Amino acid sequence: YYTLDLKTKWALFNAPAAGTAGWISAQVESKNSLTSASDKQSARSNLGTITDPTGIWSSVNGVRMPELAWQQSARNGEIVVVAGMVSQRNYFDGNAYADSGRSKFINSALIDSQVLPMAAYNFGLNLQWQPADDWYAMVGGSMGGNGAKSTPWSDLNGEDWSVPLEVGYAPQDFLNLGPGVYRIQPFAAEVDGAAGTGLCFDLQQQLGSQSPYGWFGRFGFGDSRVSAGASTQVGTGFVLQGPFKHVLLQRTSNDLLGVGFVWSQPSSTSRTVYHENEYVLETVYTLQLTPTIKIQPDFQVDWDTAYHENADHALVFQMQMAIAW
Repeated sequence: YYTLDLKTKWALFNAPAAGTAGWISAQVESKNSLTSASDKQSARSNLGTITDPTGIWSSVNGVRMPELAWQQSARNGEIVVVAGMVSQRNYFDGNAYADSGRSKFINSALIDSQVLPMAAYNFGLNLQWQPADDWYAMVGGSMGGNGAKSTPWSDLNGEDWSVPLEVGYAPQDFLNLGPGVYRIQPFAAEVDGAAGTGLCFDLQQQLGSQSPYGWFGRFGFGDSRVSAGASTQVGTGFVLQGPFKHVLLQRTSNDLLGVGFVWSQPSSTSRTVYHENEYVLETVYTLQLTPTIKIQPDFQVDWDTAYHENADHALVFQMQMAIAW
């Protein structure tokens, strides 16, 4: 597959005296496969897993636009409002150690929580407030049941909505371990007229003020009728930044070695569930070849895949090249 993710911010005006500014926020994504067969299948569907071993591959081929919104700041950036067609995953559940399949872990559960509903392609609103350097809060809202490659008004209804909330504490030095971020994420949502709630946590912590090691964890549970794909999920792991910085050719600290573990239980589904508890172990290495090119060999082991009757485990190996500028 070839994939593209283009995120843009176009600043249209700036008024420092009034402490405000405005810009257009947009995102365009695309996926194209090499053969017609790969248009109709994926690692996730073939293996019958809750999580997606190839977390940045959309189920939709071609071009799509998850976000096109107006972004307005106030009080010199203390308050920011985003309104329009909003992709909430661009703002919620960010984790410096596990948030991008193009530079870190590739399994979907180690990119974003699969419990927390974060809508895209729909009309939405996002309010961000940072009253102090170490504290922030966000609340979002989205309405409609639209998917990729559809307009946000094509399925605008009152029976599909989500309201995630995130409160974060981001100390520069937590217990002499270095910087960390601790997030609590309650949510409410409705899907096809069924409403429910849930609670998630997203944590990250450097393990020493000068240490290259870091730990992260995502923990969540929610009403299985409204959660994003898993009713209960734990995703956690360790990363080592620049593992060969002082050993091999004085490499920069952009290289990353990571090991992650995921436990998931499925949301409500019409599919037959053969295993209620699914497990994934992933190890990934990101090699910075040039300032713009990274190579990512990745290996995953899945146990007790939820939707496969006979498979007790599956092995997934992939090699990815990411070009970023």
